[in-house]
Amino acid sequence: MIESTGLAVLAVSDSGVDDISGLTLIGLGIISLAIGLIGGLVGIALGVIRLPAMTLFGVDPLVAAGANLFVSAVSSIAGSWPAILENRVAFRVVIVLGVPAFIGSLIGGLYADVAPIWLLLAAVSFFLVWSSISLIVQAYNELKVEKSERALLATYDGTLSKKTVIREGTVGAVIGVVGGAIGVALGVLRMPALVQVLKMDPGLAAGTNLIITVLVSISGFAGHLISGRNDWTLIAVVGGTAAVGMFIGSKMTGRVEPAKLRLVVGVVLLLVAPVVFWDAVTR
Repeated sequence: MIESTGLAVLAVSDSGVDDISGLTLIGLGIISLAIGLIGGLVGIALGVIRLPAMTLFGVDPLVAAGANLFVSAVSSIAGSWPAILENRVAFRVVIVLGVPAFIGSLIGGLYADVAPIWLLLAAVSFFLVWSSISLIVQAYNELKVEKSERALLATYDGTLSKKTVIREGTVGAVIGVVGGAIGVALGVLRMPALVQVLKMDPGLAAGTNLIITVLVSISGFAGHLISGRNDWTLIAVVGGTAAVGMFIGSKMTGRVEPAKLRLVVGVVLLLVAPVVFWDAVTR
């Protein structure tokens, strides 16, 4: 239930009551627009940044988790549409990695309230560190390789071995459960696998990753929605701005060096992680 009084928005959920001021919503909207723009450029919804932004602004972590997954789905749809039109999606990989992650995310979203809030925030801080390291390593490796050489390294031909299907499907399911519970699609962890393990061109990997993120985010949000944890005002503000940013960013893919952006995002995640962890241990 949501009631408005002046500049304040009162969001009531099963997890408690949060007062979200109009200025806070405006601030989150601006932040979400910027995150969406960068996410569209690198092919990642970057909910792992948006989620701690919401919790640090005082939004209940479970409410923020559901909202973040919905926003990740909407922004990824906006960002993936240009990728589909430009044939930058490997749909076979979407099925292999996306279906197990879809199921796992739904389970995680349904049972997110089983774990205490501090544990969920601690998990977010852990994945912030993991994501930052993944991005920094990936960016460093890409920056070492010339663009012409990078194209030669992209040898994905549409085939997948049985071993790859089992391994990546299992990892995808586990990440889906955790991501659905804490409210992040964790596309940032899939990109290195798509580029380094499956040897995809970064543009193809970005488009493919966005489609998988759509599936994972929808199922995780469905789990939170069924459990009654949502704030539609927050979703509308953050989701609308994220979608606009994601669409613009995706259209600009190729005009800005993605590796440099990934490096910057990785450093930002590393700086945010201790703040989120402190929020967890002080609750």
